[in-house]
Amino acid sequence: MKEQGAKERILNTASDLFYQQGYLATGINQIIEEAGIAKASLYQHFPSKEALLTEYLLRTRLSRQEERTQFLKDMEPGKEKLLGLYEYRLQHMQSNQFKGCAFIRIAYELPGLNEDALLQIRTHTQSLRSFIAEQLQVIKDPFPEDELNEMTDMLLNLYEGAGLQGYTQKSAKPMENTKKVVLKLLATL
Repeated sequence: MKEQGAKERILNTASDLFYQQGYLATGINQIIEEAGIAKASLYQHFPSKEALLTEYLLRTRLSRQEERTQFLKDMEPGKEKLLGLYEYRLQHMQSNQFKGCAFIRIAYELPGLNEDALLQIRTHTQSLRSFIAEQLQVIKDPFPEDELNEMTDMLLNLYEGAGLQGYTQKSAKPMENTKKVVLKLLATL
């Protein structure tokens, strides 16, 4: 039972440090010290720092998906939920003081990312893409596949780009502007 607590402490500590200061700037010794565990305990649960990174990304992906689902649950499918996605991102950005997307930060920080970690990032992106496509299909049914794919990609790129610009500018303005662009795009459907 105590070891389960140690694993959770390790993961909580590493998650906070990876997000706050970056993966490369976070050392194993810092994680061990701040989690209050022995080095052997860390390696018992996570054979490497990369394994810990993969678990962090998995945990973050599942957490963000649950947060998004809860945020959007009472909204009407289609346009309202699609715009709600951008509102969710805006609130998430503000609550994290515009520190940026955990997935994009790791991808930029580690261009040679291992396949397990990269899979978590790709799965996160694919879940966003699927959500956008589902909402577009509610708005326009039938939606020709080529047009659906193109519009989905455009809305996903706007979503990610506004998140990145919000991070670099430390501002809500890029996401607010993007919501206006999305409204105009949706009006063409």
